[in-house]
Amino acid sequence: MSTISPASTFTGSSSFGPDLQNALNRAISIASLPIQQMTADKQRIDDRATEVGTLSTLFGTLQTSLQTLASGSGSKVLAATVSDPTILQASITGSPLQGSYAIQVLDPGSSSSALSNAGSTPVTDPSTQNISSSTSFTLTVGSNTYTVSPASQDLNSLAAAINSAGAPVQATVINLGGPSAPDYRLALQSTDLGGDALQLNDGTNNLLTQTATGANASYTVNGQPPGGISSNSRTVTIAPGLDISLNKAGTSTVTVAGNTTAISNSLNAFVTAYNAVVTEVQKQHGQNAGPLTGDSSVLAMESSLRQLGDYSGSSGSITSLTQLGIQFTKTGALTFDPSALSGLSSQKISDAISFLGDPNAGGYLQFATSTLNGLLDPITGLLSSEQQSLQAQSTKEAKAISDAQDRVTQLGNNLMAQMAAADALISKLQSQTQFIVGLFQLPTQNSNGTFGNSGG
Repeated sequence: MSTISPASTFTGSSSFGPDLQNALNRAISIASLPIQQMTADKQRIDDRATEVGTLSTLFGTLQTSLQTLASGSGSKVLAATVSDPTILQASITGSPLQGSYAIQVLDPGSSSSALSNAGSTPVTDPSTQNISSSTSFTLTVGSNTYTVSPASQDLNSLAAAINSAGAPVQATVINLGGPSAPDYRLALQSTDLGGDALQLNDGTNNLLTQTATGANASYTVNGQPPGGISSNSRTVTIAPGLDISLNKAGTSTVTVAGNTTAISNSLNAFVTAYNAVVTEVQKQHGQNAGPLTGDSSVLAMESSLRQLGDYSGSSGSITSLTQLGIQFTKTGALTFDPSALSGLSSQKISDAISFLGDPNAGGYLQFATSTLNGLLDPITGLLSSEQQSLQAQSTKEAKAISDAQDRVTQLGNNLMAQMAAADALISKLQSQTQFIVGLFQLPTQNSNGTFGNSGG
């Protein structure tokens, strides 16, 4: 474990310099011991925060799988097949009853159309020329009239103004002349089927000639009514939640039947996400337990997971996930057998949809969503609150460590100054001692030299 070093290595001039350096190092090492403990505590807090973040992500994926399950348990569990798709097409918009619908298209219908009259001077540039110099026009579609006010006096602006007028028509500009002699005309087509008359008047003249008179579509459902049903649209509703688009005359059968592919895929995704959470939570137990070992939040998470798997409905033939092919293993994980769904009758498929319900309107999905919100809600969720608490603790520990490091650094600087002063004093005393010793040694040396000379 590291300690905080003094600002610089102490270099003394006395013979006690190394001893003073060792004393300095030891003092700083002792003063740093609390920092080492605080650093270890912060690391444990950070490890817990990281693990809570990992679990929050996994629980979030589990919650997303519930939303996917909600969309997969709606109209997608029913499929509409068409015996002859060239005659008509079918789409499920709700929850129609399962069965077959024989559709005879008597007439797919048609739209009315009109074209602007040939002018004495053809329009060769629709961006600068127009079929009339008027600034306001009256558009008539059947018995309804609309005021059209182009932004500028050119044919392109007139067509754009018609398309913005809210009338059930589509205006285009077409060239009826050759490349060398263009002749641009205004073309209108009703967006509804039927024989509506189309006309555009500039206040003086009618500017259009009707080129086609449309007709309503007509069809029968299971042979009724004999004279057919009339519609001004090719898209019609033949049963609650079942629309068809009429393409051409002929007979085709629409069959609505159960389709469990979407719900099966969604359940499989739910099981995969559930098992990922279980695996991570179980890492917090045992000999090599993760950073959340002993944390009460682990028990809360395990309780939530058990509730998700043990939920029981109160009505219908489907009251548990087990009946949809989901089973617990001995390890607490889930398995999914899609064959359990494919073998359900039409009534049981309907009951399965009711059992799953909606995240906002009852059933298993509402229960599961509420359970996970208890963990993930940004304000009140257990995991969200714990993560915020751990982040606050980590910030507090970081501040305490920084403050302690500043104190130890100041202690080191103070000790460094004191050791330098002590070393300087010791060095001075040592120099004085050497000088005095030298004074005493000098007469002795001289005396020894004199006696030696006398003896000679």
